[in-house]
Amino acid sequence: MFVSTMKPTEGVLVAFFCFLSCSFVFGTDDEVPARLDGVSIDEKLGDTIPLDVQFMDDKGGMTSIGELLEDGNPIILTLNYSDCPGLCVAQLNGLSKGINGVSSLGLGKDFKMVSLSINPRESRDRAAATKAKYAEDLADHHKAGGWHFLVGSEVNVQKITKAVGFNYTFDAKHNRYNHAAAAIFVSPKGRITRYLYEVGFTSDTLKMALVEAGEGKIGSFLDSFVLKCFHYDAYENRYTASGKVLLSIAAGLFVAIGFVVSLPFWVSRRLFGGSKRQHSYSKTTSAIIDSTSPSH
Repeated sequence: MFVSTMKPTEGVLVAFFCFLSCSFVFGTDDEVPARLDGVSIDEKLGDTIPLDVQFMDDKGGMTSIGELLEDGNPIILTLNYSDCPGLCVAQLNGLSKGINGVSSLGLGKDFKMVSLSINPRESRDRAAATKAKYAEDLADHHKAGGWHFLVGSEVNVQKITKAVGFNYTFDAKHNRYNHAAAAIFVSPKGRITRYLYEVGFTSDTLKMALVEAGEGKIGSFLDSFVLKCFHYDAYENRYTASGKVLLSIAAGLFVAIGFVVSLPFWVSRRLFGGSKRQHSYSKTTSAIIDSTSPSH
């Protein structure tokens, strides 16, 4: 139904929404696969995205992803466009709802979000209007200024989309783009750390992906510890507990507890055992002295 390099269960919801929007346009199911040829997301985990490519932000100024990363915090990158008939709306609604549930991290304080329009004809005013729509739904602990809606030339947009493996096509007949959807997490150094293919984002998954992208610079010590106990399950599109790590931790705790419990016994044995040996030694020494002393 939709040509993609994503793993089988990663894009079920995404494909569903994409199918709905495309079916509305093209009318028959038989046309959908051909029309969506070339639509895919090729993960490029560990790669660094271009940091110096210039875009116009929703306020009319020029910026780059490198400049937005200068504060040392990670970025959630999405690739959308304001006139998208359905998929972008579903993704951004789900994303804003999901981050509202992340109470321990603040948008604009601990991380940023960047929504880059894949439509090179989109104006700054249109992007600003889209931002205003989603900014209204943000929780109080999030700052709308931390969510940047960017527009730019087709050449510059494609420098980013190619770097993150976001493949899309343009349907000139109906004046719209065929694309998938993913939230792409970028570290403070511009390294791609995670792709999330959800439409209804869960706050726990978002938080762990942000802590992972933050490379130890955001979140608490407990967050970092919990992250070490989990691994990302691409088929489930979420973080799940790592049995191997949990067993290692349990074994370490067992040894540590055993050591702490037995420590008083070994200390007391050493102390009192030493005293008894010293007392026995003293008695033996006295007996030897008495036996060797000249009698009167």
